[in-house]
Amino acid sequence: MKRSLHILIFGICLFAAGACSTNNLLDENRKWEYLDSSNAAYIKLIHNFAGNTPQLPTAPNLTTGPQIFLYANGQKLTGNAVGYTGLFPATTVYALAPAGNSVRFDIVMARMNLAVVPNVPAPVAGDTLLTFTQSLQAGKYYSFIMGDSVPNIRVTVNEDQLNAPAAGKYKIRVANWVMNPGDTLSLYSRLQKTEIIQNVAHKNISDWVEVSVPVISDTLELRKKGTTTIYATVNGSTPSFLPTSTRMYTVMARGKTGVTSKGPSATTITNR
Repeated sequence: MKRSLHILIFGICLFAAGACSTNNLLDENRKWEYLDSSNAAYIKLIHNFAGNTPQLPTAPNLTTGPQIFLYANGQKLTGNAVGYTGLFPATTVYALAPAGNSVRFDIVMARMNLAVVPNVPAPVAGDTLLTFTQSLQAGKYYSFIMGDSVPNIRVTVNEDQLNAPAAGKYKIRVANWVMNPGDTLSLYSRLQKTEIIQNVAHKNISDWVEVSVPVISDTLELRKKGTTTIYATVNGSTPSFLPTSTRMYTVMARGKTGVTSKGPSATTITNR
């Protein structure tokens, strides 16, 4: 198993006034320019931060925990706000992001001005939760995984190697972003009656495992290392898993024991 954390971004938490120029963000919301796809990287943002703070405490922007926008070089990439368990883009595709050696990213609270139609972001001083720079290569694919041990917000950038499985096969991996640092997880297949991925530590991603596409649906479980107790059933109340030939799936584990409505859970993300 490889260590998933290709680049751990400790980021700069910017809760102080003026940490990110509000005027600049507002200006960039108005003057978006489409990226040249021939000189762009591909990213997917995954929100795994299970803390209930920071939040926007008053209506109409009330949130439980951070709902965020992602900016690249001052321009807003995300459409709607991304909340806990959310993805951007929400489909199987990746979004275009500028390639380069020092691309600046800002994670900003999704404060909106609802008096304007259509509604527009209205960040104020202190709404920028994290700023970091990242090198991205044109044509490559990256997961931006937001989450850490509460109350820290960090983003881990993982380059996604998306070499297609053989016909009749699919690939699967486990990303362990449960905010219980001591919980090492394995993936158990009820259909195969075996662990198909083992011992994925906190903030790690396993290697891809290529598996034959089953004829009938499977149910996948996460178990803590060395136990047979179900830690989380993948996809929760609708656990049936019937993969498609040549697809690639990430089992994303997230949550924190003891946080209301945000206990450990797992869902599948389709990467290709």
